Amino acid sequence: MSKILIIEDEPDIAKVVAKRLTQSGFEVTVAVDAYEGVAFAHKEKPDLIILDLMLPAGGGLSVLRNIKLAGEIRYTPVIVLTGVKDEDYKQQILNQGIEAYLEKPYEPEVLISTIQNILKK
Repeated sequence: MSKILIIEDEPDIAKVVAKRLTQSGFEVTVAVDAYEGVAFAHKEKPDLIILDLMLPAGGGLSVLRNIKLAGEIRYTPVIVLTGVKDEDYKQQILNQGIEAYLEKPYEPEVLISTIQNILKK
């Protein structure tokens, strides 16, 4: 069973995403801010991370940079799931080495299939 870490500060969104992923057979952990997200990534060593960009305690970009610089977890695939709809910012994030950039509101089927495709690699 693949482990997924969701780093999302909106409790309702985190709950819905976690429920859908659990129903799809994934083991899920949720972190509520940037600091907790980085700590959980190091501790849990997930197979994939779903990252919101607008996070308290540092922001999603700092989480992404921390993960990509960290020893064992730097190769962990990251999907950005965000409400940010700015093309320049999106390009900046894509250049950080993420696997996918999905905008909220998102289609649950697209998220699940994106995760499955990334984990097959």
